[in-house]
Amino acid sequence: MEEETAFQVDETQVEETFEQFDFDDYLLDLLETIDNHQQNLQVKHGIFTHKSEDLRCQDQA
Repeated sequence: MEEETAFQVDETQVEETFEQFDFDDYLLDLLETIDNHQQNLQVKHGIFTHKSEDLRCQDQA
């Protein structure tokens, strides 16, 4: 049988923790990560497009 565990939450401590957490920095870090991934995908798409065009030219030759 599983035992239920009761947790007591100190609401004041939770509020203080949220106040200390810097959501702006967190969101900026996420945006930077997304931007880096997007740039990486753009480069890969460019390489893919270039190679596809090369293969198309080779097939026509």
